Amino acid sequence: MKFGLFYLFSDFGNISQQKLFDEVLEEIEVGETMGFDSVWLPEHHFEIYGMLGNPLLLAAAVAQRTKTMKIGTAIVVLPFQHPLRTAEDAATVDALSGGRLLLGVGRGYQPPEFDGFGLNQDESSEMFEESLEIITRALSGEKFAYEGKFWQFKDAIEIYPKALQKPYPPLYVASVSRRSLDAAARYNMSLLRAPQFSNLDSVADAFDEYVKLAKGYGHDALALDQPVSLRVHVAPTDEEAKAQTEHALWFYHLLAKLVPGAKGRETVPKGYEKYPLNPDSLANLTLEDVWERGTVFGSPERVIDIMKMYMHKLGARNFIIQMRVGGLEHHQVQRSMELFTNEVMPALRAEEARLDAVAAE
Repeated sequence: MKFGLFYLFSDFGNISQQKLFDEVLEEIEVGETMGFDSVWLPEHHFEIYGMLGNPLLLAAAVAQRTKTMKIGTAIVVLPFQHPLRTAEDAATVDALSGGRLLLGVGRGYQPPEFDGFGLNQDESSEMFEESLEIITRALSGEKFAYEGKFWQFKDAIEIYPKALQKPYPPLYVASVSRRSLDAAARYNMSLLRAPQFSNLDSVADAFDEYVKLAKGYGHDALALDQPVSLRVHVAPTDEEAKAQTEHALWFYHLLAKLVPGAKGRETVPKGYEKYPLNPDSLANLTLEDVWERGTVFGSPERVIDIMKMYMHKLGARNFIIQMRVGGLEHHQVQRSMELFTNEVMPALRAEEARLDAVAAE
């Protein structure tokens, strides 16, 4: 079993910006000593939903404060920057960290972000695939020219510094469409699965489709790391944990204003027609909904039971966990991390051993 930490940086409004950075960096350092294997950093723009605009920049800082923890991006939004710049930044982090970068990428989904950068969201899939081709070629050390629809460079270019991992750092993708599943399979990329309020059977079916697509390209997707991302808060009792679900509800209500089809932006961009998160459903969520389905909040016993369910239904063996949700305070997050490390981790590792023994019979 692997366990990682995820930070969305959505609580600038409750505490000072400097205090937030100081607390998060402290949690990451302590998390490494507790046995968390990785930390994951996102990219979002122009909203308190997620205030970290450049995950690779913070990843470089994390690299200097940690020794063994993998450092992941979840995700770098490829249409928002030149792919050669992304490749250079990724190579720099990989070099500074001693080869610990996990490069998660995606095409983005929030219309206000595309509007802010003056980009046509209808073209996000094409931009993603073109950028991904350039990034992988550049990170592999190739010197090449390129003539694409969105990016061109006539003279052959080689990037510096060089990534330590060969041919390049492991790739992960946030995928919700058939086209992006195909790209993940073609490039032998791991999927970043975040079920939230999605039907678990649909999540499992999409993963099965991706595995079949990868096999068609000559890849074994089951041999890759395949994490599942969850929002988790562990408290001594269910009652205390349930009282904190307001923080997750705030998160989902804000998300309802940002996803494709949100109020005031009802025209859904091309390629997002089947986006799994419905803005009306998110806006109408209640505390009880969040407690029952949208999060993994509870006592250690309840959290263990729910996470075992994800192991059984999705085959999860790596959990990326967001523990700092909404306005949860630093001391609450630290206590949750301690309870998770001391009680939840051992139980899930024991369940993994049991499942492996059954499979071997």
